[in-house]
Amino acid sequence: MSEPIVIPPGGGEVIGDTSRRRVEILSDDPSLNATWSRFGRRSVGADLHVHRDHVDLFYVLEGELTVRLGIEDEPVAVPAGALARVPPLVVHGFRNRTDADMTYLNFHTPGQRFSDYLRALRDGRELSYDQHDPPEDGGRPTSEAVVGGEELLVDRPGLRVALLADVEEIGISETLCDPGLPSPPPHLHRRHVESFYVLAGELTFTAGDHEVRATAGTWVQVPPGVPHTFATAGTEEVRFLDIHTPSCDYGAFLRGLHEARTDEELAAIRAAFDQEPA
Repeated sequence: MSEPIVIPPGGGEVIGDTSRRRVEILSDDPSLNATWSRFGRRSVGADLHVHRDHVDLFYVLEGELTVRLGIEDEPVAVPAGALARVPPLVVHGFRNRTDADMTYLNFHTPGQRFSDYLRALRDGRELSYDQHDPPEDGGRPTSEAVVGGEELLVDRPGLRVALLADVEEIGISETLCDPGLPSPPPHLHRRHVESFYVLAGELTFTAGDHEVRATAGTWVQVPPGVPHTFATAGTEEVRFLDIHTPSCDYGAFLRGLHEARTDEELAAIRAAFDQEPA
């Protein structure tokens, strides 16, 4: 594939749409299956289960998600703007236990055909998927699940960058910036996918031969080998998620990027990451 995947707000593949729940598929890449969901008040999501071979993550956009952890079914609140990460073999479920609607992004990495599993549920078919009943031994400790826990890398007027997830399967950062933030140099990745979700404001992406203006609620995914960069657009503050699957040491790259003081240091940091000039 030589072009980006761009999904405008509300434009994902619809799995279900009722007054109580709407689910859209945003990404069906083997490295990352991602969905956008809206749950109505007091809605039950998934009962307690485990994944053996992939990580399950939730980023709350609006409202409050309750993650249920362990065979004890401990409720943990995840507020808007926070990420919950559940490693393999940690027992979990989720629900909306508030009296307001809740929207969130759900990431499964690697994908393990989660999107196909949702399609099968929609179409009344059965499909084997990496989701299992809680093990008799209770699974891995619930302390290995992480809610929040961001690492703040930059916090100055006009720019805030936080690392939300930094594990082998996925790296996620959240950036809040004023218009006019310098663009990263055009580059490409050979071994991983880079995805973006615009939370507020507007970005302009240049990827391959395409230029895309992405407003709040837009998903942009850049396949390996596609040259790309982005810039802030408009006059409003911009906030977005930057997602790398697999991580390819994205956390180390991002730390180094903001600690570098010379062009030589920047070049060395980029060379150590899966990033090539385009």
